[in-house]
Amino acid sequence: MHNPIDMRERFLSDHARINALAADLIALIDLPAPPDVFKLSGARWAFASNLMQHLAIKERHVYAKLEADLRPEAQALFAKSKADIVQRFADYTNHMEAWPTSKATGDWSTYRPKAIAVVKLFTARLKYEETELIDAIVRLGIDMNTPAAVTSNWVRKAFAVKSKVEDL
Repeated sequence: MHNPIDMRERFLSDHARINALAADLIALIDLPAPPDVFKLSGARWAFASNLMQHLAIKERHVYAKLEADLRPEAQALFAKSKADIVQRFADYTNHMEAWPTSKATGDWSTYRPKAIAVVKLFTARLKYEETELIDAIVRLGIDMNTPAAVTSNWVRKAFAVKSKVEDL
């Protein structure tokens, strides 16, 4: 017998993994001197790639469904939620463009607070999803367990910043 995926549980599991990767990355960034460049690059990519994979799944199971739901409450939730994640992602990609790993390790004291702030943009977003967004989706009766057609390709966007992470 095939058991359907419980996307709420999947999202919470993804959030726990991404939060752990964020904590690992912040621990490295919190060091007074730059860590090993390969360790920093690996931590940056682990966080970025897991986050973007999560966004790709969320796009199919949440955002696309909200966008297609014409009820005013769903449209308002979609507009607020999607605009917020798009802005956070723009801030993140701008940060990655401005701070390739080689530049980050070369100007560590300037990089550190900026990097911590951008990581916290997403840990705060995950908290919002856990405390508000997912509950609102459930309240609206939207089925998160089946995917819908996508409108954004988050994984492609992740690979667009990979070169900055790997710029050692």
